[in-house]
Amino acid sequence: MIDPTHVPAHAEPGRAGTAPIEAWPDRLDAACRGLCFLQRAVVVRETGSTQDLARGRAAGDVVVAWRQTTGRGRDGRTWADTGLDGVAVTAVAAVQGPWIALAAGVAAAEAIERVAPTITVGLKWPNDLMIAGRKVGGVLIEHDGAASLIGIGINVGQTGFVGELSSRATSLAVAGLQVDRIAILEALLPALDRHLGSGEAAAIEAFRRRDMLRGRVVRIRTSAGPVEGIVESIDPLVSITVRTVSGVHQVDASTARIESFT
Repeated sequence: MIDPTHVPAHAEPGRAGTAPIEAWPDRLDAACRGLCFLQRAVVVRETGSTQDLARGRAAGDVVVAWRQTTGRGRDGRTWADTGLDGVAVTAVAAVQGPWIALAAGVAAAEAIERVAPTITVGLKWPNDLMIAGRKVGGVLIEHDGAASLIGIGINVGQTGFVGELSSRATSLAVAGLQVDRIAILEALLPALDRHLGSGEAAAIEAFRRRDMLRGRVVRIRTSAGPVEGIVESIDPLVSITVRTVSGVHQVDASTARIESFT
């Protein structure tokens, strides 16, 4: 369904070669058919944040925005308005646990690779999707009662970025691929449902196979001060093992923030 309460007076037309918004509800409902956790697509032309719009909805709803204008990321960071160039979706799922962010990241990476098989997507702990060292998407997990709000944003059609994003962000278009956003969503929903059903241990193992920080030099912000060194391993729900000039340090994953990496 297209939610009529979130249709602006002057909705933007679709890009050439892309499916119109009117085709999205049926195609996404078809993608949900037979799934366990994701059951119904709610498509809106425009919203500030799919996370906010999903709050209070029933478990099984998947809120998808044709355009998201004021999305947000981890630690209150803003997610730039990408017009009609990005994927913005929040799934309301009756499952909880910190491992959900890992499952969502793996599912998004698989969805991108399914529609763009020449691309390899890595995961930068804890929630960034990376292509060739630059961020192509991210995951945000929030809670609403017994349900989790699983937000995923992916850069698809942007041809460039401004300001500080110009050195840190990328998109499928920048990587040389022209992909319809609906194709990403159709691949994402069953992948996300499958990884939610596989559970914590499988999510951790799948994350480790895509971990792109191991072996890199990082600077990590911790409650005790910055830690700089080479990442030896990541137990994504517990700790990051970093070899520094003063020895090996175990950094608590719950308080660590990656400030930079090379």
